[in-house]
Amino acid sequence: MIVLTFTLPPVGSAWRETWSLPASRDPITVSEMDLRYKYFAANVEMTVSGMPFIRPSGNHPIIDLGLSLRWVEKRLAVGDDAAFGFTEHREVIHIRGAGPTVAIESSEFSYRAEADRSTLLAELARFTESVYQRLVQEVAGIGGNPVVQRLRPSA
Repeated sequence: MIVLTFTLPPVGSAWRETWSLPASRDPITVSEMDLRYKYFAANVEMTVSGMPFIRPSGNHPIIDLGLSLRWVEKRLAVGDDAAFGFTEHREVIHIRGAGPTVAIESSEFSYRAEADRSTLLAELARFTESVYQRLVQEVAGIGGNPVVQRLRPSA
């Protein structure tokens, strides 16, 4: 079983403030660097067969993670291996394997799980679509930003 989900920080927390652009910022022109690392922190969870690859105890920049997972999805779809990491720490999650099953491993912990490639691909697509949908729901005009558009399924 694969769980890949996110929640916004609680209202009133400093992390929730990352979901508000300054009034002077045009959402369409916010840079990729700012979108990936300055705004839109979320609490993310990723477990595969009970192994906690991303623990729901910290906030991660959701656009950076979403774009990384979109890249992983594209690599896995053509049968390649993939990996993604986190700006704020050294851990890298590796996804490897030919055929219908892939192995998922952490570089920092002894976590290892296997997943059906097509199921993982569907979860990655669902996750990045949900990130996109939540962004456009929360921030007026952000859907026109070219970086955010890369989270859409057709991107």
